[in-house]
Amino acid sequence: MELTPLFTTFGLIALAELGDKTQLTVIALSARYDRKKVFSGVVLAFILVTGLGVLVGEGLLRLIPENIIKTIAGLMFIIFGIMMLRSKEDCEEDNNSPVVNPFISTFSMIALAEMGDKTQLSAITLSAKYNSPYLVFTGAVLALSAISLLGILAGKKLCEIVPLSKIKLGAGALFILFGILFIAGF
Repeated sequence: MELTPLFTTFGLIALAELGDKTQLTVIALSARYDRKKVFSGVVLAFILVTGLGVLVGEGLLRLIPENIIKTIAGLMFIIFGIMMLRSKEDCEEDNNSPVVNPFISTFSMIALAEMGDKTQLSAITLSAKYNSPYLVFTGAVLALSAISLLGILAGKKLCEIVPLSKIKLGAGALFILFGILFIAGF
């Protein structure tokens, strides 16, 4: 079996995600919420979005206009940012926060943010190029999961070093900024 599609996809997607809004979101979420729930939500979102991208391809973006997806994602980021700024829990007690469920919140935010994102478009392109949707899907999900795990480890370390008030302020502002950028079309 030729594994070039798997390794190429893994390398390209991992490089594309380093420092991306998704990784910054994962870092911020994992600094405050149960890391297992955050990781589970992120991985499930990546499986869904990448799977849809690889299997359905560009037709998905024709069904749901990209501007609607970005607007919904933007509003979710803004709401989550405001909720983060208003919460009062510390890093270890924050598993029962005003966020309904860190898993559901993470899944929703990441799935909407990744629809039509460069990662999904790369998976669509690589799948078409190699005519190997399963290997492209596997490479993309493994890359996204690995980068997210690095983000979660960074979030855990961040919580040990930086006071929670600063994390909340930075993360809340970051989410609101991403929300505004999504709605503005960036």
